[in-house]
Amino acid sequence: MPRGRKKQSLDEKILDTKQSIYNLENRVQELYEELEELLERKKREELEKLSEALEEAGVTVEEMLERMKTESNDEPAMEHIA
Repeated sequence: MPRGRKKQSLDEKILDTKQSIYNLENRVQELYEELEELLERKKREELEKLSEALEEAGVTVEEMLERMKTESNDEPAMEHIA
């Protein structure tokens, strides 16, 4: 007949809970690091797509930045709607 679980002392339960928290904090940190890597990878892929599109259009980064700056200065200011 199987025996039941050994009854843990309060100190053992405290240690187990602390260990669980520690393990979870480590896992959260690992997930944040993974997320950061994925976001960086996405950013690099988007920049590569943008670079390829500029190259196909025969436009340099500097030319595109100048165009964007000029266009933003040419647009009328948005009126604040209350």
